Amino acid sequence: MTRPSGTTRTVRRIGVGLIAVTLGLLSACGSDDDGSSDAAASSSSPSEASTSASEPSAGSSTSSSAAEEPAGGTLDVSSVDFDYELPSTDLTAGEYTINLTNTGSASHDLVVERDGQDVDGTDVIGPGESASVTVMLEPGEYVFYCSVGNHRSMGMEVAVTVT
Repeated sequence: MTRPSGTTRTVRRIGVGLIAVTLGLLSACGSDDDGSSDAAASSSSPSEASTSASEPSAGSSTSSSAAEEPAGGTLDVSSVDFDYELPSTDLTAGEYTINLTNTGSASHDLVVERDGQDVDGTDVIGPGESASVTVMLEPGEYVFYCSVGNHRSMGMEVAVTVT
């Protein structure tokens, strides 16, 4: 199987990011149980809108504190042959549970690296298997890579920016 070119991968990642932002905005446009308006959600940035949409509504104090709290959450990643697919490579700082699903035909893992040091990682999993790791991501530059054999040198790594 031919590996997608860098341009194709970039376009795919941008498309996935746009879909995530659109879904976040759509969920922020839903009605509130307490009858309050959606003005706060519509005036916030897309990342704030998706964060506040997942938190319980508690008035205007929630909107101001949501921007100060780490986002975190669940990050679903697929290992496909010798590449990773994830919703976005731009994340907000916080604690993440990274769920790795191996949809390829070889064994893989996912190691989180920052400044050349391994932060944490999943177990090695075979085709069709899943594994998870929970990690605190602080602002900075990270690399998610596969530590199995020569997979990383074959391009099985992705740069991730955390703000």
